[in-house]
Amino acid sequence: MNKRVVRGAAASAAIAGAALMGASLVPAPANAVSLPSVTKVKNLPEGKVTIKLYNESARISKAVTSTALSREVRVSGKVRVTTSGDVKGGTVSAGYIVGCQVNFGADMGAKGGISQKFDGSDPAPSVSGTGGIKLGPGQAKYAPIVRSVVDDTETNSFTFGNATGGVSYSGERFGVDGCAGYAQARAKVTVRVSTDTYVGNVTLYGKPFSIG
Repeated sequence: MNKRVVRGAAASAAIAGAALMGASLVPAPANAVSLPSVTKVKNLPEGKVTIKLYNESARISKAVTSTALSREVRVSGKVRVTTSGDVKGGTVSAGYIVGCQVNFGADMGAKGGISQKFDGSDPAPSVSGTGGIKLGPGQAKYAPIVRSVVDDTETNSFTFGNATGGVSYSGERFGVDGCAGYAQARAKVTVRVSTDTYVGNVTLYGKPFSIG
């Protein structure tokens, strides 16, 4: 059973991410692969935002269709976000960028394909984290793992108003269909903060991993 817990003010919070450039590809065996913790600290004129992604793992398996063009992955992890100074809280979204024959940055160890850099915006439309992602060569999409209902409207983010907030997710599943080449994924956590002098996003990227 999938498990997702969103924690508010008094709980530990985190959204971690690593720099896009220069990361190395993590091979993905059939069993779960543990991914390294990553942290990003953003100093602002009125305070600081710290995002941490930890206890992250990915389990890759063949899709139920059992075709070479399809595979599935289940991801787990914890995100903690801490704010200080006059930065009090923020809005958090988290998910995974999934690409087919797309290198997430330079020197990723994958041969061929299309090299593509992401600037923090979502590459291509978002898709359901529990559905199949149709990807052709050179395509990438974003699968959210935070889904909550506010006033009967489903959102892919949550807001906390105190110093800390976070999310814990377990067994969140997404599948890749139609990718004849190699496929990769990496976590993406974004925190939007607002102060008297700054309004913007702080984004953390996790370690890329192969999904076959």
